Amino acid sequence: MKQIKNNILLVFLVTFSSVLFSQQRGNNQNSSQQQGQGSQIEQPKVNPQNMARIIMYDYEAVIKKLKIKEAPLKTIVMQAIYKHNNKINEIKTFNYETFDNVSTFLAKKRNEATLNRDFRTIKESQMQASEMLAPIREKVLLQKTTLNTTFEKELSEKQYKTWLKYQEAELKKLNPKSAESDRIQNNQHNLGSGQKRGMGRSGY
Repeated sequence: MKQIKNNILLVFLVTFSSVLFSQQRGNNQNSSQQQGQGSQIEQPKVNPQNMARIIMYDYEAVIKKLKIKEAPLKTIVMQAIYKHNNKINEIKTFNYETFDNVSTFLAKKRNEATLNRDFRTIKESQMQASEMLAPIREKVLLQKTTLNTTFEKELSEKQYKTWLKYQEAELKKLNPKSAESDRIQNNQHNLGSGQKRGMGRSGY
């Protein structure tokens, strides 16, 4: 009977965790679509949940990435991720109004910048939005630390290092704009260097 109860609990955890992760993936897809549409103007939209470092994990992807074979360890990892996703979902729900206010604030500032054709204020407005989201980021960081503490205790050293790299890669996906900005800046730098070289040759 105890084994049956454990199996039922396991199925419930798997199902609920999958639902939470599907919600997160849907939000990220919507954010990507919004950013794609926003790229047609000067500044893309910013997702406040991404700014708050909101992230949930797919336990199956984690188990595969860490190459976990032992059933007991799989269960530990699954339960840890389920608890993390559940807490993150609570943070999203309880702070819905804050996320909505930040979205409204950023949209207003973006529209003002578009009308005035002065996008220098965008960075300042994003800094203000970041301050509004600071308390939420602290809560998210606490859950991140809790999850990492569990994994550090239960995983091998090699698995834990792999987890930290995987986690960092997933977090970077929340802000793909920074990578794009770096690429644009590098292109502008290279273009400027090329123009200087060209002027040097013509002067010679």
